[in-house]
Amino acid sequence: MDTLDSPPTPTTLLLSFSQIVIAMETWTVLSICLVSLVGGAYTKDNTWGGLYPRESVSREVRSLDGLWNFRLSPLQDPDKGFREEWYSQPLSKTGSVISMAVPSSYNDVTQDKALRDHIGWAWYDRTFFVPTRWQTDKLRVVLRLGSAHYNSIVYLNGLSLTSHEGGHLPIMAEITSGLVYGRENLITVAINNTLTPETIPQGSITYHDNPTRYPPGYFTQSYNFDFTNYAGLHRTVSIYTTPVTYIDDILVTT
Repeated sequence: MDTLDSPPTPTTLLLSFSQIVIAMETWTVLSICLVSLVGGAYTKDNTWGGLYPRESVSREVRSLDGLWNFRLSPLQDPDKGFREEWYSQPLSKTGSVISMAVPSSYNDVTQDKALRDHIGWAWYDRTFFVPTRWQTDKLRVVLRLGSAHYNSIVYLNGLSLTSHEGGHLPIMAEITSGLVYGRENLITVAINNTLTPETIPQGSITYHDNPTRYPPGYFTQSYNFDFTNYAGLHRTVSIYTTPVTYIDDILVTT
């Protein structure tokens, strides 16, 4: 599987401040350290940041919410989408798709029992336009998915971008080097809602091997909780820009 090339590790500048003594009721020594200014570059680390991006003088935010193309992988052939590389082209060219609202839980949208009870891989995609100005102005571009439940793999223009396990934290990846500026770009997200004893929440999979009663590969998912295993792109999806040099993190010790 092709992936986007990772550049050298961004350079971090440490700005050391003298201890600042603040007079209040008592003297408090406040040490401020580790203000990181990072030179923008593509990274596969999706654990950094996480706060909601806000429009500002130096930041543009564009929502990718709306109706996405959507289809399920067959239960008896869950790896079909990967084997046929559905991520390399629009999903509509791989077979029948439906429109799916983002953000939402796909198994809570329609009246289709198969969709409601689906366990395994589900696929989303959509296109979005990126202006040439972002390249001319040398802006850094970040993709942010607020939540994808549970295991997810994200592709940009047919290339593997990042992956994430867990449906409760945002997924973030810099996409500057993988964009096609002045044209439509394709984002594809594969999501698997299978739960195991190691996931949060927990679940278990039971395979039924009796060929006289079940088709090959048949399995059932059981849960240790009393609510629906909601799945899909649960939160806002957006792209936003920052300058190439930006504040990545601030650590204050007292």
